[in-house]
Amino acid sequence: MSNSLKATIVLCFASLFWSGNFVIGRLASVESLVSPLSLGFYRWVIAFIILTPFCFSKAFKELPLLKKQPGMIFLIILTGPTLFNTLVYLGLTATTVINALLIISTTPMLIILFNKILYRIDTNRYQMIGIIISLVGVSFVIAKGNYQNIFKSDFYSGDLFILLAVTSWALYSIFLKKNETGVSGFSFLYISFGLTVILLFPVYLFDIFIQGNYLKVTHQSLLAIGYTGIFPSIFSYICWNTGVALIGANKSGPYLHLMPIFGGILAFFIFQETLQIYHYAGIVSVIVGIIITNKK
Repeated sequence: MSNSLKATIVLCFASLFWSGNFVIGRLASVESLVSPLSLGFYRWVIAFIILTPFCFSKAFKELPLLKKQPGMIFLIILTGPTLFNTLVYLGLTATTVINALLIISTTPMLIILFNKILYRIDTNRYQMIGIIISLVGVSFVIAKGNYQNIFKSDFYSGDLFILLAVTSWALYSIFLKKNETGVSGFSFLYISFGLTVILLFPVYLFDIFIQGNYLKVTHQSLLAIGYTGIFPSIFSYICWNTGVALIGANKSGPYLHLMPIFGGILAFFIFQETLQIYHYAGIVSVIVGIIITNKK
């Protein structure tokens, strides 16, 4: 089997598992399996426990390296696993999987935009045009095909949380590139999970004791928590890193755009979600924006 074919297989699985995270997040809300705040906490607890036997020894030795950039490490942990996934789960309580994944697909464009704003990294006119086209398309999706709906509050309020999640992930991606601590890949991932659990613990206590969202231990709720803690948290990263190692980051990037397709298929069978005209307009604008943004 060629490296290209191996990469295709593992990268498709990575996108599939990440898409499944959105479906499970929506399902947990619709079926009242577990609250979004608690799901965000349980997810990282599960992932941290699973990785402990494999990563603890090396991560413990490399932990002092984080002292080189404490501020940057905090921003990475805060904007990535802590805020992004929590905001996604909150958003999925009041929007569809298709909407969420279409909004998420604009992340590459936002990374370019924030790089220009925060670090003055040069962008060409094609990149800016591509960003504008993509963002206009996504705003059309949020407005459900009619911008007057925004003023009437006739749109999915969950989309606003998803927008905040996209912003958080774009900032995380930028900050991650500034990580110069020297901590190895999986050790950093493991440490990130542990610190995320610490940051989310007060939120979890608030959800349990103030909001009264106690976990109802059922077969379905345990499966939902187990999936989010294993597949999108661990297996997706393993598959993604393997694919990037085989064919490189540039060729791997487009596979992320399979997420709206996988998620849309899953959402159709589970929630009977269907694509509306404004969804197609959003899809076309995002694709056109990506093509223009990557034009040399």
